Amino acid sequence: MDRVTSMQEQGGSHSVKFLEFTRIHSKFKDNLICVFEGQDEKYFAPRINLKIGENRWNGINSGGRKVVLDLYELISVHHIYRNANYRCFIDKDFQYSFVNPEPEKIYVTNGYSIENNYVNESVFKRVLACEFNVTEFNENSGDYTKCVEAFNNRFHEHNNAIHKFNCWVKAHRLMEYRGEAPRTLNVQGIKISSLIDVSISEVKRIYTDKPQDLFKDYDNLLLCSKAVNEADETLTSTNVVNAYRGKQQLEFFRLFLTKLREDRVSASPTLFSKKARVSLNLSKDNCISELSQYADVPECLNRFLDITAQQLAA
Repeated sequence: MDRVTSMQEQGGSHSVKFLEFTRIHSKFKDNLICVFEGQDEKYFAPRINLKIGENRWNGINSGGRKVVLDLYELISVHHIYRNANYRCFIDKDFQYSFVNPEPEKIYVTNGYSIENNYVNESVFKRVLACEFNVTEFNENSGDYTKCVEAFNNRFHEHNNAIHKFNCWVKAHRLMEYRGEAPRTLNVQGIKISSLIDVSISEVKRIYTDKPQDLFKDYDNLLLCSKAVNEADETLTSTNVVNAYRGKQQLEFFRLFLTKLREDRVSASPTLFSKKARVSLNLSKDNCISELSQYADVPECLNRFLDITAQQLAA
């Protein structure tokens, strides 16, 4: 039994998505088919439209990183579809040991996930200008420095507060990779309200130094001290803006912007010289779409899409 037949007979999510892939290819043979982990398409779509063309590609929401890679493996060896136009998009995650088998077909985010492209000073300044009408040079320039300083201070406090949490998650991933963990850590179930409290004047850490107090659904959670120290050393020496888990980074940003909006529309604002209307409303479930226009586009993504566009045009 060959590899393709074996993978198809095993079933699973990648088989379901493979069927979706074949249907798209059957109808749009020349189109690029983009396979995403999940909601990432909300970030990638406008960037792909710009480089490839709005009607020249179709997306597949696979539902997970492993499914994307399984689907890639299945397509790449298939006697019919291996020559199809397709690209895969995955998060770097904490998988530092991952070796990209085909860099021209698989894009790996430059940071933990695409959400990391949403949270930094440059992005904040774009939001501040477009949504709060505050820039360094307009009539509200007096509020500009205070707002930027407040963001940078809160973001620094946030990163300090969630450092230990990220160390625990990365340490457990190292243990999983080495076969030392009995089960997967349910990181998705951790709400930011269990980690920090956010205001425009302070970010406070609210979780304890015991990982078992945070991951309560994990019986007898024990983290290898060697793995924790290794994770700590790696994250300490890395650009945390990109290295920390992106969903917490973006949720912090959403909460901070929400607090900033509340201050802007209040009768007695603290960071703004006067009250003003702000139409920005950010939802937890759709923040990726709502802030997509302000997010950074790393050079590695531009380069990946440029090469893809050139190959499609050839």
